[in-house]
Amino acid sequence: MKPNILFLVIDSLRSDKINEIHEKPKIPVIDSMKKNGINFTNAITTNQYTAQVLQSIFSSRFLIDDNITRQYYLSNNYNSNSFLNTLKKNGYFTCVTCQEDVFLHGFKEKFDDTTTVYKSEDNIYNGLKHTIFEKLESLTNPWFYYIHLEDLHIPCIVPKDFEHLNLSERYDHNISQIDGFIGEIIKKIDVDKTLIIITADHGEYISLADGPLKEIKGMKTNVKKLVKTLIPNNFREQVHLKKQSLNREIQANKVSKPNEKRKLSYKREMLNNVLFDDILNVPLIFYGYGIPSSKLISQQISNVDIFPTIFDLIKISNPTKNIHGQSLVPMIKNLDFKSIPLYLTSQAIIKQLQMNIKINPNFSPVIGIRTNDFKYFRDYKNSKKNIHLYNLKIDPLENENIAHKNTEIIKNMELNIQNFEKNLATSLIENNNKSEIDADEDKKIRESLKKLGYI
Repeated sequence: MKPNILFLVIDSLRSDKINEIHEKPKIPVIDSMKKNGINFTNAITTNQYTAQVLQSIFSSRFLIDDNITRQYYLSNNYNSNSFLNTLKKNGYFTCVTCQEDVFLHGFKEKFDDTTTVYKSEDNIYNGLKHTIFEKLESLTNPWFYYIHLEDLHIPCIVPKDFEHLNLSERYDHNISQIDGFIGEIIKKIDVDKTLIIITADHGEYISLADGPLKEIKGMKTNVKKLVKTLIPNNFREQVHLKKQSLNREIQANKVSKPNEKRKLSYKREMLNNVLFDDILNVPLIFYGYGIPSSKLISQQISNVDIFPTIFDLIKISNPTKNIHGQSLVPMIKNLDFKSIPLYLTSQAIIKQLQMNIKINPNFSPVIGIRTNDFKYFRDYKNSKKNIHLYNLKIDPLENENIAHKNTEIIKNMELNIQNFEKNLATSLIENNNKSEIDADEDKKIRESLKKLGYI
């Protein structure tokens, strides 16, 4: 009998909040899953923005910026040999609960059930949790259920009783609430017959300098009411954001190490010219059906490996050879496994997949390569600009840029980039020749994007 599959993506969840004791909030359920499942502590996302990450996960491919690739990823969801279509061909009922912006790129037409797609203001505090529980109880075996939670996404919305908490405290509070929510889900399903995957699309910079949700603090109630009456909401919000930005800069100037400054002053949404592991290192846990207990794996893997691993575990052949991910089952079984270099891109590489993110125009996008030993990234058009190289073995926090004294390593990294881009383009041409994309469907998604101002 085919197992059910629960694929849970927790938007903006940092790996250190799950895997480092001194950083952890209270997460007894996730801790139990780690002890009784497989915990990949060196899982790397391919990008720092949700839309592009999801395209990589669901296609098991890296992203490059050329006309062929843009066409492929904008239309990718209609290919008959996609992972989700293959699941459906094998008898799976596919369901999704995610924020509605995700569907701007065609995901809606891929799932059998999209009735629990939610709006940006929805979260596990105001009804979303019960919506998911009701959906779980209604599913017919075997099912694939993709849940994408946004509760950690900045500004980390919390109930009114907790709005006095600063950003870091709200973030930890919501992680603990999500942990309890996962525990409730586990009680409602048969874990022995369900493969559960928990991961994140990207991490986040959670600055200790960012304060409470309420921008007017320390005033008497009558004064607050007067200020709210006289000053427009949008202006108050701008003042609040500017105050937070200045506070981050002040706090960052008090520390010396680059990784400490990043944590205090960086904001992921505005940066597309860096690719640090603060954002790229994400949690990845496999639990339940077919998973041995208590195994921690620190070897580098990527989220493009998720679907090949799922298919291997449930004994279904990969739908296409044109993928870059590989099954992690040999690693799980202690067999030979060779980690490949990972091709990394910043959030602005494929602009059609940016959706509603405003990016600082002064920052040029970057591309890069990550291996078990080194991280390299640079300007995506000019290989001599914005060059970064870090030795991950002796400098895992990426504090010292060693690019200026390691030209041979950089040459090898550039060869990796060239090989990736050449092979990506070639395989996509072959794929497009083999499977003609439905013109009406392609037109529909492009019109939707154009109407919203994204292309």
